[in-house]
Amino acid sequence: MTADKTTLRKQLRQHLRQQRQSLSAQQQQAAAEKLSLHFAQLPELAESQNIAAYLASDGELDLSPCIELIWGQGKQCYLPRVTSASQMEFRGYRQDSELQNNRYGIAEPSNKAILISPEQLDLVLLPLVGFSRDGGRLGMGGGFYDRAFAFKAHSLSKPTLIGVAHSLQEVEQLPIESWDIPLSAIITEQGYFAAGS
Repeated sequence: MTADKTTLRKQLRQHLRQQRQSLSAQQQQAAAEKLSLHFAQLPELAESQNIAAYLASDGELDLSPCIELIWGQGKQCYLPRVTSASQMEFRGYRQDSELQNNRYGIAEPSNKAILISPEQLDLVLLPLVGFSRDGGRLGMGGGFYDRAFAFKAHSLSKPTLIGVAHSLQEVEQLPIESWDIPLSAIITEQGYFAAGS
């Protein structure tokens, strides 16, 4: 990665994180409720049984109403669990799941929860710091999702990767790297669109 690209991504990440952190609790709650209405309409939801979500932190769009919907439809919900400085896995998440904070202060399931491989997931809702309409994704910079779904670079197989973000996190163009795994679609509080549409 060139120094210019690295600097640009770092500056963009900092700016967009500040943007989403500046939203009030009421704005966050309203956005989460609007998002769940769009999520409920997704054809991908109807077709999916094993769905990965996340627990919001750092101003991320809250998926709690979406997770309630997943449970309400009798589908299986999974959350990421960090296992090392560079790897994560996906563990089952139910209403009665025991959660613990990881090294980043994010709640995650224990290692006793049901384990599923990334290839077995049907649909993944990924948190974004920034996104572009062509499916470009800017994450927190740890590369966890890119590593977990690296197999998608050579295959059109499942899971479907849908980025979740506030609409204010959209940028016209993102500096993309060879290891960045593109998104199938993006969903915000304003709606859903397929990457490249």
